[in-house]
Amino acid sequence: MKAFREFSSSFLLIVSWLIFLISAYLLYWTVVMPGIVIVPFLVSIGLGWTCRHLSRRWNHT
Repeated sequence: MKAFREFSSSFLLIVSWLIFLISAYLLYWTVVMPGIVIVPFLVSIGLGWTCRHLSRRWNHT
């Protein structure tokens, strides 16, 4: 009976670590990645605005 309890304890410890790792991975993709994606988004918005501004400016001269 003691061996079964030790095995169950070890098994539950491994399962808890796997659940923790999956949770950390999902947290990374839902919290950190949108923060990283915002930088290229803002750069593309800035470049688009600059190109639009220069196009309108050069078109009127």
